[in-house]
Amino acid sequence: MYFKISNTAKMKEIEQDVNALFKYPDLYTPQVVISGLNEVSIPIITMNEPNAVNLAIWGLLPSTFNDEWELFQKLTNTLTISAQKINTNLWYHDSFENSRCIIPVTGFFTSVLKNGEIYPYHVSSKNGGLLYLAGIYTILDDGFITCSLLTGPLEKEVVNYQNLVDYMPVIIDHDDKYEWLSGETSLERAQEILRPPHATDLEIRPIARNLFNQDISYDSMLLPYEYPES
Repeated sequence: MYFKISNTAKMKEIEQDVNALFKYPDLYTPQVVISGLNEVSIPIITMNEPNAVNLAIWGLLPSTFNDEWELFQKLTNTLTISAQKINTNLWYHDSFENSRCIIPVTGFFTSVLKNGEIYPYHVSSKNGGLLYLAGIYTILDDGFITCSLLTGPLEKEVVNYQNLVDYMPVIIDHDDKYEWLSGETSLERAQEILRPPHATDLEIRPIARNLFNQDISYDSMLLPYEYPES
């Protein structure tokens, strides 16, 4: 479900917000819509380099995997991983303990099914700043980083704007950033940070349905859109 995010922030805005510098500044470009269905790289802040903004391929891969990203995603989609599965013995369990990350975005999207049609909404921070999404990552043998968004229960503000699934990306409050990225943080505390409610105030606004459904992207698609009453 959550395979699209938005990051329209300029590089300097991200650096100032997360208090870290881009490791490869020439490779970052703001994007109205980023679709994880294609192999794309997104900014992340990792536990092993908390003072740098790295670029990671969206879609977690095992660190020893040496085949194509597309092949792995066809076998098991890892754009998102449920936070409830972090205690399992699946291959990505160790990433929650040793390789947590924050994925800064300007927004993500939810959808409501109503009268046989899907209505999309854009979720952003009410103060206009960045949202910090919780993630985990791996570092491949060739040095590339891959990552996944962690999902959890709906925040109370989102309940009325999401009825296709009962989960959403987990938001890390800005005050919890350093603790989330610290190797000194216990697993119990890391799990507690993930649980709602979070203090980050959200703004949720409808966007034009046809623009979203056509899988295209341009600046005006994030403008508020008023649907006629049914």
